Amino acid sequence: MVEVKFFYRNNEEIGGFQVKGHAGFAEEGKDIVCSAISVLAQTAVIGLGEYLHKNSFSYSIADGYLKCMLQDDLSIEENKAAQIILKTMYLGIKSIEESYTSHVKIVKEV
Repeated sequence: MVEVKFFYRNNEEIGGFQVKGHAGFAEEGKDIVCSAISVLAQTAVIGLGEYLHKNSFSYSIADGYLKCMLQDDLSIEENKAAQIILKTMYLGIKSIEESYTSHVKIVKEV
């Protein structure tokens, strides 16, 4: 199962996320659930890199693992862009979770 943890600030804003595990929907290389989650998470990181200053977030990636955290000192504009990106990622993951409940689990950490 893939666990996608969203870290919240002030109960409203997403401060980061962590994707951990493998879906186990199909064999490696053919697992559409893992692929979909991976694409959403990596696209969020790419989007943050495009719209935020270089030191505004950090991430680490390994097999079956991706963690991305925003820094606390974002400008108003950067925070707005980051929230749009991260909340859109959340909506995509939520849609996958609803269709593949035994393979994906979202956890909210406040």
